Amino acid sequence: MPPRVFFIGANGHIGGAVLELIISRHPQIPITVLMRTESKARALLSRYPSVTSKIGSLSDPEILESLANDADVVINTGPDVSFATGISSILKGLKKKKEKGYYIHTSGGALIWDKPDGSKAGEKIWDDIDDIKTLTSMPVTAVHRLEDKLVFDAHEYVNVAIISPVMVYGLSPSADHHLPLIYPHLLRAFRSLNSGFTISSGSNIWGHIHVNDLAEIYLILLSRALESLGMETGRAAPSESSKTEVWGPEAYYFASSNEVSFLGFQRSMVRALKKLGVLGNDVIAQIDIETAAKATDVTKGESPQAWARHLAESYAINMRVSPSRAKAIGWVPKDIAVQDTMEDVIAKYLESEKQN
Repeated sequence: MPPRVFFIGANGHIGGAVLELIISRHPQIPITVLMRTESKARALLSRYPSVTSKIGSLSDPEILESLANDADVVINTGPDVSFATGISSILKGLKKKKEKGYYIHTSGGALIWDKPDGSKAGEKIWDDIDDIKTLTSMPVTAVHRLEDKLVFDAHEYVNVAIISPVMVYGLSPSADHHLPLIYPHLLRAFRSLNSGFTISSGSNIWGHIHVNDLAEIYLILLSRALESLGMETGRAAPSESSKTEVWGPEAYYFASSNEVSFLGFQRSMVRALKKLGVLGNDVIAQIDIETAAKATDVTKGESPQAWARHLAESYAINMRVSPSRAKAIGWVPKDIAVQDTMEDVIAKYLESEKQN
């Protein structure tokens, strides 16, 4: 019997792309997906009848532990921040296995955000090989670090790897979340301000990764796990010259393929919004973080004001990374740059607004 996969986050923007890719490349693998509701499970199963669904969430420790224990590989594309208990339950379930299982975890580039002022391009480019000692020794007060530490601390009894994307863009094949998570918030801000915007000059630089390119990193890691478990994947054998450890306490994979300043990002967004009739001008106003948070208008979730502030600060930070580790295991990004996807993504968002 092929190795079994337990998949978390299948309906998300990232998870939907990863699941689609895995099923297309490895249709024979038994996959169990964690779904929040029966209705969401039915919708997913109508699209992927070969998968099995279980109802639960990252807030259900007993379910997570049991399903992780039943799997050979766990892929978690769900949110990590504030879900330390759920992550611990997954690792606990894998620890109970007779043979060492595999856990692929999703983190995020907020770990290396600098001071949010938007006034200058950051010179520091974080490398996931050269800077790994610093990345794995940051205080647990840093965003994502507590959850990252839980994962890496489990390396003695679970083969672990962490994927850390920067700003994710592009349309996803996800059943529920085709659009990048930040776009609805940005659109609300554009409409509220009736213009584009930057924090200070907008000289800060964002790294970006297309969701389909990001999914390929998960596929490579899954393929490595399957091969170690004795399954033939048809993938070319890895280069023996690479000394990169695929799993373990330093298996931290940044995901980034192109960069643009926030001002450049805004210019492309405004151009697309004007063409699609959302904006009647091409003005880009300089505002402060408080104004951006208010314009973002977050009203849902447990802490909407805190989330609005977090989003507003993200508009002003530098997030520059070099994905050396992913490239060392054979990853080659192929998709188009973020600026070239904006019109299609915004058009899709406007279409979904009309339908809802």
